[in-house]
Amino acid sequence: MLADIYQMKFSSSGFEVFLAENGKLALEIAKKEKVDVVLTDLIMPEMDGFELTKILRSEDYDPSIKIIIFSNMDQEDNQKKLAEFKISGYITKSNYSPAKLVEEVKKIINQ
Repeated sequence: MLADIYQMKFSSSGFEVFLAENGKLALEIAKKEKVDVVLTDLIMPEMDGFELTKILRSEDYDPSIKIIIFSNMDQEDNQKKLAEFKISGYITKSNYSPAKLVEEVKKIINQ
């Protein structure tokens, strides 16, 4: 249900949104579609966000894809783990409403 709310908010703000229920599906979409940004949690079924980020940064995927982590997990520790994968941003879920999330993502992708 929350994913649908975020999808509607991003779509109404001009984004084309591909919703993936897990990391494996996100990778399939990133292979088939022109993806500019991946917004992912770190805890997901089948493949966590760490593994997703690592694979997205492999030579099989467009290196210009911006990866934004959207999680409630400890930011400082996880940013250290993710540093080698050059994430574009880390947003703490509990601090952002859907509208504020869209604005923050816009800021990050326009940097």
